[in-house]
Amino acid sequence: MPSHFDITRGEIDSTLWGNSLADQPLPLQQHWAYGRALQAIGVPVELWQARQDDKLEAFALVAKRRFFGLVEVASMMRGPVWTRSADSEETIALMAAFRAQARPWRWRFLAQQPELEESQETLSAIREAGLSRVMTGYSTPWLDLAPDVASLRAGLDSKWRNQLGRAEDAHLSISLGGRKPNQYAWLIEKEAEQRKGRGYQGVPLGLVPLYADAVEEETQGQAVLSVTALSGRRKIAGALFLLHGNSATYHIGWASEEARAVNAQNRVIYEGMLALKEKGIRFLDLGGIDTASGAGIARFKLGTGAHTVTLAGTFI
Repeated sequence: MPSHFDITRGEIDSTLWGNSLADQPLPLQQHWAYGRALQAIGVPVELWQARQDDKLEAFALVAKRRFFGLVEVASMMRGPVWTRSADSEETIALMAAFRAQARPWRWRFLAQQPELEESQETLSAIREAGLSRVMTGYSTPWLDLAPDVASLRAGLDSKWRNQLGRAEDAHLSISLGGRKPNQYAWLIEKEAEQRKGRGYQGVPLGLVPLYADAVEEETQGQAVLSVTALSGRRKIAGALFLLHGNSATYHIGWASEEARAVNAQNRVIYEGMLALKEKGIRFLDLGGIDTASGAGIARFKLGTGAHTVTLAGTFI
């Protein structure tokens, strides 16, 4: 297996994503529209391409930030995207090739968070390639939506499935939307209130409409799916998913006290799963989990039958 890669750097070219593999999940952070949304809020983003013998093998979005006007840190999060099946050895070789693009003596650094599962063997191989881990791994549950509806329901944790049944008996109505900003603006407002009240941060909420605009302008496709549970005319729970290629990400969710009493969020997520499947989405990223500080949220996400992937970490 040749380990030499020729690396080129340039502007985002959305047509390259047609080369990504249909049977492998595509992380949101490596979708071209996410890069466009970052650019819209002033973050410089480049597309790095890796070739062997003039054949495109992989590519990745790289975002840049400058600190103190001197230090430049480029970030490659959950990449690269391969155009063919590749093993961990090849990914690590490509990490080393990407690292060569950094210029530490000029205060230009590259932080890479590869989509590689954590193991002692993987960590040792990355160290041998000359990279150092600066952050531990990120854990997220991936749910495969390929099975039929009956199998997806059977795959739910029994407690989760019972809660779903209670939510279905509560006679709530479900509304699907996302093509128009007013269909999900209320969820973004609720999420802003949650962040302020609980004191946590996340991806800037203004990124959602920018992401949707990028997809609509370039492909006329749908980038956002909103799922709302209503009791009468009152919105009592909801979730927002971002669509990216063959995959989607559970981005934000909210539930009122009334919704929690009838397990409405179970139905919201389940209806979202079915709607995404109908749209041809194969993989659902349910978002990062922390079993220590967010054990309840982690149990809820894992109750869908999703498989947790813990990444190797961030390396420079």
